[in-house]
Amino acid sequence: MKEIIINQPHLQSFRQKCGSWFLSVVSWLLWLYFLLPLFTLGGWLLGVKSLSDEIRWFGGYKTLLELLEMYGEIILVIAIAWAVWSLCLSWLHAGKSYKQLPTVDDQQLCARFKVDQQQLSEAKALNKLTVCFDDHAGIVDILHK
Repeated sequence: MKEIIINQPHLQSFRQKCGSWFLSVVSWLLWLYFLLPLFTLGGWLLGVKSLSDEIRWFGGYKTLLELLEMYGEIILVIAIAWAVWSLCLSWLHAGKSYKQLPTVDDQQLCARFKVDQQQLSEAKALNKLTVCFDDHAGIVDILHK
């Protein structure tokens, strides 16, 4: 079975790789930031002296609950900002006009993807087919089921 493109970094552009790396790092840092009070509480319950002092210094269990409430509010704000951003982008893209693309005939498709005319005709006649790709995103075969 062939891998999907997200598992094949050589098919991703440099911009996609950088974006993926940045989002991964930011996500892990947010998780660690949000879980830090729970790690501190766990260490306090296990009797780690430095974490016990930290719990007392920051006000104990009550402060932890306040932090969790604040984290919930932060997550809600992030979710609302993401929803507004998504709606604005969809609104902008809906109003954008796109140029008319030229139509492509069957011969051009066969030449571009190196497929037989008969295979393409059979594939168009069926409602279900499988397209097999090689490691460089080239079509290897079309299977009819």
